[in-house]
Amino acid sequence: MEHTQRFIFLALAIGWMIFRLVRYTRVANSKRPGPAVPPSAGALPPRPAEPSAAAATAQSPIEPASGAGGVLTAAGIVVLGNVVIWPLLFLVPVFQAVPTIWRLTAGVLANLFLIRAASLAAARAGSRARQVRDDDRNPIK
Repeated sequence: MEHTQRFIFLALAIGWMIFRLVRYTRVANSKRPGPAVPPSAGALPPRPAEPSAAAATAQSPIEPASGAGGVLTAAGIVVLGNVVIWPLLFLVPVFQAVPTIWRLTAGVLANLFLIRAASLAAARAGSRARQVRDDDRNPIK
């Protein structure tokens, strides 16, 4: 194919993408109702009313916060892992021969493992905090 033909097909593909994007955006934002649901074979009995939720109790200032430690642990693992991974991939002279796209891919895949490790560490920190809370050492009881 000639370069002119490639540019024409590229322009057509981009135009088609923009047309579909605008069309889907208009349909999503329209006020008309969605497609009708076909009637069922029989009427279903009404659901029983759900009991009202109990009022949230105030948390004791003595007890540790429930999820703050886990979230901070997860964030710390992800940040520290990225501080190690990205300079390693782009500042170490050994990896300069590797194409940039492969180094970027390796960094993103390493982040997937970091996210998994961070979620496990957060769950572990949360269970440890729960064990400490269940320990009955509150002197004000």
